Parts: sequence; structure tokens; C-alpha cells
Amino acid sequence: MKEELMNQQVLAMYDVRGIQSYIFKSNAAKEIVGASALVEKIITNGLREYVQAQKKNEGDKEIVDTEGATGISRYMTDWKNDDPAAFLKNPEVEMQIMFIGGGNAYVLFRHGSECKKVNHFLAKYLLDRTYSLNLAVAVVPKTDSYENDYGAINDKMREIKASMPLNMPMGALPFMAADSITGAPLTRKERDGNYYSTEAGLKRAAFPEQEDEKIFDNMVTEKGNSSTLAVFHIDGNSMGNKIRETMNGIKGYEDAISKMRELSLNISRQFRAAVDEMKAYMDSIAPRIKDTKGHKLYREIIVAGDDITFVCNAKLAIPAVKFFLENIGKKGEFSACGGIAFFNSHFPFSDAYQVAEACCESAKKRAKQAECKGDNDKIGNFLDYQICTNIRASELEAYRDRHYTVEGKTFIFRPYYVPFEKDDWNMNEKNDCYNISRLIYWLRYFTQEEDAEDLADTSIARSKAKSLRDTIPMGETELKSELSFLKSRGYGKLKAEYEKDVRTAAIWYDALEIMDWTIKGEEE
Repeated sequence: MKEELMNQQVLAMYDVRGIQSYIFKSNAAKEIVGASALVEKIITNGLREYVQAQKKNEGDKEIVDTEGATGISRYMTDWKNDDPAAFLKNPEVEMQIMFIGGGNAYVLFRHGSECKKVNHFLAKYLLDRTYSLNLAVAVVPKTDSYENDYGAINDKMREIKASMPLNMPMGALPFMAADSITGAPLTRKERDGNYYSTEAGLKRAAFPEQEDEKIFDNMVTEKGNSSTLAVFHIDGNSMGNKIRETMNGIKGYEDAISKMRELSLNISRQFRAAVDEMKAYMDSIAPRIKDTKGHKLYREIIVAGDDITFVCNAKLAIPAVKFFLENIGKKGEFSACGGIAFFNSHFPFSDAYQVAEACCESAKKRAKQAECKGDNDKIGNFLDYQICTNIRASELEAYRDRHYTVEGKTFIFRPYYVPFEKDDWNMNEKNDCYNISRLIYWLRYFTQEEDAEDLADTSIARSKAKSLRDTIPMGETELKSELSFLKSRGYGKLKAEYEKDVRTAAIWYDALEIMDWTIKGEEE
């Protein structure tokens, strides 16, 4: 930190980098779940540890604020409940968390020298607790203008992230035993008799006692090579724009802190409520999946504001993400996009998560297209998915150009739009061609859903559905020939729909590719 900041008030911003890759670095359920427990609230927990250390060193002092109330600490970390103006009103308050939003913590310090001590403490805290996570810190001098300071510190953080290397611990030397996945040196022997790296040992130690170590194995429908899981990642849309709209015209710290806290808590509450409702929905439909023996079929990995990641039985993924996006859309204030990676349980979790994240970005890319936006540039809810058959699938756009293109045209239609219940932004009609109901309709058709009178045609036999799936990637000529054959066998609906709109074939392929990866006849 610059010397001139040591004796003046500063605003600091903290961001822990690489959390998702840290969690999914291993394929072991005990390490993934343990890592998710380790990183939860790690910044606030670190700051509280620092406060406890200070109390031991010098004793915490209670002070009197300007209104005569007692009990305000020199170090204030309970940002959800404390007085947002305590730092501004009481010169003896040394440190106060303003708010935490988007995974970042914003903290006010009376003296830059105190901030420097906290930075050193937090860096060591992360090293001791996680071994390999990196802490990014931006510090700017505090002025009377929150608006200017907030802009300055976010600009500084972007610069720091752009130039900051992701420092990793030293790997194994040639004469050392190494972890088969991460390559880290094996440093400790655990109670199970196996040797683990330092990072793996810390993750395993954090694994909750009440959890089953076979949590992911218990999720799958079938044991062995054909066992299938999914990881899905959901991220809120346009949160930066929401902040700018909320904070427009607010310059002073006192009003700004209250407003930002209110917004951050509102985001957390609404997304948390939608997650809890999604979990209840998953519980309600899980019994329809056979051969799971009543096990829990999903596990929450991260829910941090609008940043959400789950691992689940493959058949739950599309219904769950669709339900979440519909539910967050009902609240009206926020929207989100979701990405799903389907994979066999032996596929590397770290690669599967990267595919889910890439699918989420793909969904956001379509959502942000001018023709898909609603009034006032409102962005809708979209979801995308990908079956992982190759670790290169994380480079999603290039992978799809290579594997889902024929005759210069893509033969998939996703991402799909999940409509709002109340369309106040003229978006549902604009995105009707991408409406997920189209995918659901053909999923029901190809999976031979019983009593589906509204399909207005005999559901296609499974062997013929597979033949159509294999024909679509061959090109237009082969597809037309296949459709003529199917018409001769009583499936004239397909040819009629294709002649009406050739894009329907891409929706067919999307449905046919995942017809074994989702619950049969999940909903209309």
C-alpha cells in the first residue's frame, strides 16, 4: 500500500479469486463439498478472526456515538444489522464493513495502516485455511463522495485483476509422490490411511460431519459407466445496471451505504428464496426418477447472492433451472441466465463446471442481443445446456462450430427463453421463437409421453426417434429423405412442421439429444 495512505481514511475492496475452480478442482465429493464449506463467507469470517486477534492483543473498547448509545465496537463486521453511519459519526470506529455484494466486500478504515494489517492477515488466513486461493485487494483514499470512490475502487480492482497473476503453491518435484488429478505433492496421511495434498487435506477436514461421503454416487440413477450427473450454474442479469439505477444521484456516504446494503440484502433474499423454492420443487419431482433408493438427488454447492451452483441427478437439471428462472421472473425485479453441463460421473468435475459456466455465458449472450431485449433494455431469462463428451467442450463456441455444424449451418437451437409470468417489458412475444415450451413440446413427443392428447399425433417410436437424431447432422438432403420415410410410416406431423419452419429441426435435435437426460413428461 502507498505510504501516503497510511494516515488517512481509506476504502478497501476485497475479492477472493478462483473460488469455483478451487471447489471443482477435485473429483472427490468429500473435497468438493468440503471446499464449498471452506469458502462460504470466507472474507467476513477472516475479518472477524482479525477482530478477535485484535481483542486479544489490546482489548476491545466500547465507545459512545453522537446520540449517546453504547456498545459500538471499534471493529464492525455485522454489516447486516449495525448502524450504517457508525464509521461516519464516530471517529473511534477503526473499521466497518459497508456491505458485501457480488462476492466483494467493501470496508472503510480510519487509517490506511490498519487496512495494511488487515490485508496481511487476510492473505495469511486464506493461505492457512485454503492453501491456494488468491486475495485481490484494491484500496483508494476515502473522500466525501461515495459515487466517485465507488467508481475509483472498482476501476482499480479491474486493473489489479487484469495484471495480477494467480499464484499457485509449488508443485511436486520429480522425487515426490503427487496427487493424480492436481499434481500437488502428497504431504499428509489421513485417518483413512491414504495420503493427500495439503489442499485436499484442508478440504476433507471441512467436510460436514452430517454429510454422506458418497453423496454424488447416491445421486445417480444407475451405477457404473452409464451413471449421469449434471452441474448447473445460474447468474443474475445486469446487476451492475441495477446498482447504477439504484444509486443514481446519491453521492454522500450515509445515504449510499444504506441504499447499497438494502439492495445487496434484497438480491440475496430474493435469490435465496428462489433457490429454496427450487429445492422444494426438486424434492417433489425426485420420486419420479427410478432406481435412486430415496437418496437426495441434488447438492447446493454455492449460493452467494445471484451466483448459484448445484450438482444434481442429470434428470433434475432442466426442470430445476427452468423452475428457478420462472420463479425469479415472477418476482419481477430480477432476471437470470442458467447453464447446465450433463456428464457421466467419471467425467472430471472441473471440466463439467467450466462447461456449465460457458453455457451460462452463451445464454447471457443471446439474452443481450438487441432483438431479444425488452423495453428499457430489460434482459430476459435464458438457459443453455451441453452434454460433456469431451473436455474441450468448455471452449463452447469452438466446440459447437466443430461438432454441431453441417453445410455451414448449426443444427442446434439453444439457448432457450424462459418467459416472465407477467410481461411488462414486451419481451415474451419478441422471444417466442426461443420459448422453452417448444423444446418441452418435442421432448414429450419424442419420449412417447402417455395421455398427451394435445400432441395431435402418435408419439414417435424410440427407434425412429434415434434414427431422426442421427440423420439431422447429415444435412438437409438426408433429413428430407428421412422425413419422407417417417411420413410413410404414419409420422406426417414431422414433415409438415419442417416445411412450415426449417428451424424446427434444430429444436428436434436439442430434444432428441437430451431425451434420456431429463424426466419423462416432466410438464407441459
